[in-house]
Amino acid sequence: TPQGLDLILSEGWRLLGRRLVRHNFSTWHRKLCRTIPLRVRLAHFDLSKSQRQTLKRNTDLHVTSGAARFDDDRERLFELHRERFHEKQATTLGSFIHSEYPHKLPTEGRELAVNLDGELIACSFFHVGKKTVSGTYCVFDPAHSRRSLGTLTMLLELLIAKELGMEFYYHGYTHDTPSQFDYKMNVKGLEALNWDTGEWSPLNRVPARRWVEIATE
Repeated sequence: TPQGLDLILSEGWRLLGRRLVRHNFSTWHRKLCRTIPLRVRLAHFDLSKSQRQTLKRNTDLHVTSGAARFDDDRERLFELHRERFHEKQATTLGSFIHSEYPHKLPTEGRELAVNLDGELIACSFFHVGKKTVSGTYCVFDPAHSRRSLGTLTMLLELLIAKELGMEFYYHGYTHDTPSQFDYKMNVKGLEALNWDTGEWSPLNRVPARRWVEIATE
């Protein structure tokens, strides 16, 4: 149920294809590291100057919102997208979203399809709870990396979630060491889960291209 999604997200679970998973440790560049679940308290979120610039420089793109889809075009985009990663490469887009019913499992699934001159260059998937939105996954064509398409779709999802009157936006996790997930910390209203207490606490925004050490205890 939408309320059930709210609950499991608050406990550190996230959606992964046909599964719900959570883990407090992972590996990055073959080294053990700690995972830190993240969310945004939407009442405290607004766009920074740099984020407004990201939106402005992408106004030539055509973005449509609709029911989440799984098709050959999105799988093709995933194949391009996964070449960016040198470890833990998933084999299919179905590893991240439900391949048969992405629009309704585990809850209502939506997508943002980003097109340039009629070509799909990015697609993000998110699921809707009662008071939360889960930013489930995003794929984009690395040929357009300078557009910051992952950040763009995350910002658009945040704005949609806020417009819907949601309380939280869950956008996955980061590591306690610099990694590809650092961009998720460049958001106002950021909160992190403490695995020991089960409580969420405010976390300072980390501007793009800058890292600060995070205390996890």
